[in-house]
Amino acid sequence: MSATPEISIYESTFAKSDKTDAILVVRGKKLHVNKGVLSYHSEYFDDLFNGEFKEKSMQEIPINDVKFEDFAATLSLLQHNPIKPTGENAERLLTIADRFLLPVVKPSVELVLITSDKDKLEKIRIADEFKLYDLLNHAAMLYTSYNQFNGFKKTWAYRRLSDNTKAFLFNRLLTILGCDK
Repeated sequence: MSATPEISIYESTFAKSDKTDAILVVRGKKLHVNKGVLSYHSEYFDDLFNGEFKEKSMQEIPINDVKFEDFAATLSLLQHNPIKPTGENAERLLTIADRFLLPVVKPSVELVLITSDKDKLEKIRIADEFKLYDLLNHAAMLYTSYNQFNGFKKTWAYRRLSDNTKAFLFNRLLTILGCDK
């Protein structure tokens, strides 16, 4: 007799139930979802399920160009028992949240990043890219002396930051220098 393959936490989180009414297929794996929940939290899914698209009438809707585990982890954040994000997958989940217009996902992932061991410049880069104000504020507060800003402008990350984030960091430097009194 052959053993039944063990299903992953991702597949079990999205198993068929009486509360699911759609199937999303990512790389051949099925996610049973609730159209109403996804439509409520995402304009993308609202358009997909309720707009004039061919997917509206499809039994199984393919989702392309995403990693199954990351997509499932992102959607799970809409459920009562989510798969917890990690510092390792946080940025990928934020990318999926942006692509599929799921703003409700961002605060959970932002909290993970705040408590992660990523360095402060990496946190600032991610905060800037995904417009995460609490993460930006947290990372900026990790700069506590003028010396920590030394050479900062020459880094690759600094050059890629938005002007708003650069201004925010400049204000932090002014506070450290006591110029805000």
